[in-house]
Amino acid sequence: MLINLTLSDIAQACGGELIGVDQVVSSVVTDTRKISEGCVFVALKGERFDGHDYALNAIKAGAVAVVTDRDLDLPSYVKVVDTRLAYGAIANLVRAAFHGPVVCITGSNGKTTVKDWLAQSLVDKNVLKTHANLNNQIGLPQTLLELNGHHDVAVIEAGTSFSGEIALLAKIAVPDVVILTNASGSHFEGLGSLEGIAKEKGELISGAALDATLILNSDDAYFDYWCSLAKGRQMYSFGFSSQADLRASNVELEAESSKAIFHFCDEALPVLIAGAGKHQIANGMAVVLAMLALGVEFRVAVSKLATPVHVSGRLERLRTKNGALLINDCYNASPTSVEAAIDVLAIQSAEETWLVLGALGELGDQRDEIHRGLGLYAKNKGISCLICVGPIAAMAGFAFRAEGGNAIICDTHEEAATVVRPLDKKHAILVKGSRSAKMENVIEALNN
Repeated sequence: MLINLTLSDIAQACGGELIGVDQVVSSVVTDTRKISEGCVFVALKGERFDGHDYALNAIKAGAVAVVTDRDLDLPSYVKVVDTRLAYGAIANLVRAAFHGPVVCITGSNGKTTVKDWLAQSLVDKNVLKTHANLNNQIGLPQTLLELNGHHDVAVIEAGTSFSGEIALLAKIAVPDVVILTNASGSHFEGLGSLEGIAKEKGELISGAALDATLILNSDDAYFDYWCSLAKGRQMYSFGFSSQADLRASNVELEAESSKAIFHFCDEALPVLIAGAGKHQIANGMAVVLAMLALGVEFRVAVSKLATPVHVSGRLERLRTKNGALLINDCYNASPTSVEAAIDVLAIQSAEETWLVLGALGELGDQRDEIHRGLGLYAKNKGISCLICVGPIAAMAGFAFRAEGGNAIICDTHEEAATVVRPLDKKHAILVKGSRSAKMENVIEALNN
């Protein structure tokens, strides 16, 4: 841990009360399997677990105290109102002691790609970054608590599933650089509307350091709204229109990469983007602006985009046993990311393009309309065949079929895999769906 904390420090930061003897804390843990001598155990509660059930075990294993929301029969503990909020407050103590820049990334699409691309591009820095998708009220503090004296910069992903979560995360991380990729319909169930999503994402701007640098998507419908939240902070925009501070022109989209000219101030440089799709160019522009904010020269920043970013399950190019191109995009899905993935599938050099689609989650009462729209989008892009897994995804198949397309409705992942297994090198297959749809099961079935 970056700094030494005492139990009294923790109690003060959390607005809690220290019961027992004050002691120095070596680390902060929430999992009794990771207890180390001298740590403090934070008893988090979830839908299916309660850390308080393991408080005594934590002390026996070497923890010096427990952060709890109730009185316990223990030698030392810190009593707080809400242990989850307390966990964030402890992480903020560590973040406040960190003198390097903290970059926070949010948006409906592209967060993980931008995070990983930026982190790998800062080759001369020791970077702490969010692991996998640990971007919520537990994952973000967990990441910040890993800060140590060797780190130069932190690249942190901030996600949300309910109104107010981003504000909580911003209060913990207090970012020096904010990247807001976009707002699209990925959390209607928790946030109600596209406007609700945009406002929720905008809370990262409002919660940023007063001297923070903001990096915003000028092509997004809510760009002007986000600008209104800047309150004098330095702001840079990226996009494909003339109003963007960093603009891409002369775009050439290829099956595995893209080319463009990036314009910034008085410079114009040719760029090779190691990733297919127009959305990947936008992600690349966000990465470049973040690097500029961190002091990297424009020419150097642009050159880093030629190195591919590998995110498992993000447009990952594989081959089936029969030689068909298999594009694994199962990491997660929103309506916009499905459309972007379909765009990539459509430009592959294959005789036939097949889409295997699972259900999208968290769409609320717009679920049916969105799935039908995706079916129409796939048909309009010339996709050869649409395979839908489950009754929700089937709505896309019915819309695809109504326009004269070949749609196959499957009940299980194995059934879908059986349909596409005979396809050969003349075919390109895209597998896509929300995490809840578990479309990686199709990929696994095809590889077995």
